[in-house]
Amino acid sequence: MIVTRRVRDTLLAAGLLAALAGCTPLYVPLVPEAPPVPAVARLSDASRLELVEGRPRLVLGLAAAGATALEQGGAWLDVQWFAPAGAQAASESVWLMSAGNAEELTFDLPADVLVVPGEWRAVVSLDGMVLRQFRVDVAADPEE
Repeated sequence: MIVTRRVRDTLLAAGLLAALAGCTPLYVPLVPEAPPVPAVARLSDASRLELVEGRPRLVLGLAAAGATALEQGGAWLDVQWFAPAGAQAASESVWLMSAGNAEELTFDLPADVLVVPGEWRAVVSLDGMVLRQFRVDVAADPEE
């Protein structure tokens, strides 16, 4: 009985080993090369979101970074404003032809948007690629 048990265990182990060997892949799948990362213009360190008379104002400075879409004919710069509740409050787009270091753009929150207290955000993207998100806290009383 002990001999048959050993034979049975040996046959079971051999069967499991054969089954596991059959599960190995027949080939190693090729890993595709990573797609090239597009070089885009970047925002300068002087870019900021500030409060002017209790209303958010975004001041952007652009700096070139390698061969950009701006050097190839231009690109859309988009600014999306988000209210404290998280919903989009407004958006604005500008067609840019170059990204000089001295170029500075100013975006004011539109006058028809009610400014409520809380965290306001501005998301800046160039041709659909997000460059940066800015945030500012609006107090209940603008003089706080």
